Amino acid sequence: MKKRICNRSWIAPLVFACLTVTGCGDNSASSQPDKSAPLPSVVVTTVSSESINPSRRFIGRTEAVEDVQIKARVSGYLLSMNFAEGQDVKKGDLLFEIDPKPYQTEVSRLSAEVSRQQASLTNAKRNFRRGNELIEKGFISAMEMDDLISRRDQAKASLESSEAALETAKLNLSYTKIVAPISGRIGRKSLSIGDLVSPESGVLVTIVTVDPMYVTFDVSEKLLTSENQKNNPSSDKVKKLPIPSIELPNGDMYPHKGKFDFIDNRVDPATGTVKVRAVFPNEKGLLIPGQYVTAVVTASEAQNAILIPQAAVSEDQQGYFAMVVDDKNTVQVRRVEMGDRVEVSWVVDKGLSEGDKVIVEGLQKVKKGQQVNPVDQTVKAFDETNSK
Repeated sequence: MKKRICNRSWIAPLVFACLTVTGCGDNSASSQPDKSAPLPSVVVTTVSSESINPSRRFIGRTEAVEDVQIKARVSGYLLSMNFAEGQDVKKGDLLFEIDPKPYQTEVSRLSAEVSRQQASLTNAKRNFRRGNELIEKGFISAMEMDDLISRRDQAKASLESSEAALETAKLNLSYTKIVAPISGRIGRKSLSIGDLVSPESGVLVTIVTVDPMYVTFDVSEKLLTSENQKNNPSSDKVKKLPIPSIELPNGDMYPHKGKFDFIDNRVDPATGTVKVRAVFPNEKGLLIPGQYVTAVVTASEAQNAILIPQAAVSEDQQGYFAMVVDDKNTVQVRRVEMGDRVEVSWVVDKGLSEGDKVIVEGLQKVKKGQQVNPVDQTVKAFDETNSK
């Protein structure tokens, strides 16, 4: 009986071919775009030109108009201190008193010396007048007359020297009373009563004025050059100076406006900035020297500018850009140059025009060239209000 041999080598390739065809059919079907899927919605705002008074912010520091360091000008033991630390003092108020006795003694000694020299000069002048009478009659020689003239001149010089020394002694005596050279607020003392003070003792105390108060800050040379060009004296239209104001460390705005009074005459080569100073009234003493504040400089004249929300601006290695929706509802990328920040908006110097629709919400779910469903920001806000 013959065995029937069944050749099944053709079965495996046939099954593999069927599986392959079936798989290809599934992939081709899934790669087709789903035209029934809705377009992604994005919130857009229409770009328009607005009239603004742009402002810039700078980190500044308060400085006293006058800051005086009080030092001793003579040596001696400290007898009294006639002030309370931190109080306001007036010009001429007595602050310190140094033991005056050594200086009073010196004044008395030199006063007596001056009296003695005055007597010597009087006697020398008297002898000189007598010598003039005697030399005319031939009773004294010319040499003796020269000696009388020399004694008179020496007595006069000695008197002048003693008078100068007396004035110095009186001046040193006056230095034993240290008075306030200006009106202002006094600081913390560095010595105590009974200490030995001298000109080498350093600063005894400081006095600063508090009203008005300076605020100094640095401005870039580029910005200063632009402002100088705007305020060119040769221009027919004279620009008004910007108005500075202050934001305090706690975030509150200082209630008084200031005015500029100084611009340095050179650029700091290390930072490329110029030091600028403004002066502010400080009648209530709210500002203290040495505070860090934010100087806000607002333009005095309004100007037209294109503003967009800060949320619409993105940044990459090439710079700033915004996503816009064109007439065919297609997303496009616009490279932009940004200007000043105005509250929650940003001034666009270049890159956008009035009427452009900028995406402000939904940036993370769209890309360049993609079609979207734009929803105007004002319409969205209206719908959210009605839903409430």
